[in-house]
Amino acid sequence: MITVSNLTKQYNAQASEWRIVCEIDTPFARVNQLWFSVPEKFGNWLTDDVYDAFMIAMLFPAMYYNQDLRIIGHVSEKLYDNVTHYVQHCENAYLPYLNKINVIVDGFSNTEKLDHMVGTGFSAGIDAFATLYDRYVLEQKDSYRISALFFFNVGSHGGGGDKAREKFWNRYNYLLPFTEELALPFVPMDSNLFDFYKTEWEYDAGVLCRGIGILVFQKVLDKYYIAYDYSFWEIVHMTAADYASITDICNNYLLGTETLDIIVDGTQYRRSDKTIKLLEYSPFLKYLNVCVGNAASAKNCNYCHKCKRTLLTLDILNRLDDAQQVFDIAIFKKLRFGYKCYTVLHKKSDIYAHDNCQLAKKMNYPMPPYILAWLYLSPTIIKGALIKMAKFILRRNANQMNDRHYPV
Repeated sequence: MITVSNLTKQYNAQASEWRIVCEIDTPFARVNQLWFSVPEKFGNWLTDDVYDAFMIAMLFPAMYYNQDLRIIGHVSEKLYDNVTHYVQHCENAYLPYLNKINVIVDGFSNTEKLDHMVGTGFSAGIDAFATLYDRYVLEQKDSYRISALFFFNVGSHGGGGDKAREKFWNRYNYLLPFTEELALPFVPMDSNLFDFYKTEWEYDAGVLCRGIGILVFQKVLDKYYIAYDYSFWEIVHMTAADYASITDICNNYLLGTETLDIIVDGTQYRRSDKTIKLLEYSPFLKYLNVCVGNAASAKNCNYCHKCKRTLLTLDILNRLDDAQQVFDIAIFKKLRFGYKCYTVLHKKSDIYAHDNCQLAKKMNYPMPPYILAWLYLSPTIIKGALIKMAKFILRRNANQMNDRHYPV
């Protein structure tokens, strides 16, 4: 059994930060404390009177290691009901290696609200910019207008450890000038979540990880927008086997509480629609940041798949030169034909490739025929298949040796 107890709020004078901390008794981790921290000025925003964030934090490991989860404290009754009846089933449906477990709590209560803010995460990607533009710049209703931006270190910077933390802070500081222009609070939340998580859970548990970050701040939040990537059409027609896309829609809503609504925003647009709309917003091509390639730098690398697909969209829209502040256009021009070939080959299986192909057709932008694309990339395709097979065999052998009780 995994036991979560002794929720406290602590001040670290050396780092000028506040933390909420829980004791974690577990058979698989080398550490026994889980914490979430913010700079001193945001200390009052931390939710220190209910265990909701910590319950969700330990749910995935508990399901993975087939351990019941004991919370020695109170949680939101709505969240508890969703976890026991729906969230676990949703996770298990698409990750069958997860086990359904019992969650035992002392009782139910809601956090005592200190404020009634509307938040969203901001990474300066297209989806984040689209939500900011719609729900802050254009939004007229105060009760729905974004009043705070958040940036979480819960896996999306490369798992855990010092390298992920360095990238987290580099990205945060890179984006800070823009949020200061907006005069919106921009809240960085650090954590040691991946002391309890395996590195690959960055993807497998991504939906829950983001929910954890939101729940840490439910004391001050009434609503939180999740900037979603796929449109409704794409979810219906192109994501039948995509765990993340389907569970995102289901579980994001299920991670709310009696006092916090989690809203999935952006499903009304395809990625290209968002890009076209955002070209009207001048900060977009000044601060756009989509990269997943740079190890520590916050700048766009121009080589990773996110950089190239974004550059291709801008090229199709004849706005490539306008993006010189955030991309090295010369690099993309050298890679352009190869990436166009990749896009053509994957238009039936990759939502973003499909979107770019549809946009190219609409804009009369030349794309290579399928046979030419295949011939051009065939050496890379064969090499990639062999590497993938080798990794699969190595990982399968490693999993067979892992009794799932080794420390993470």
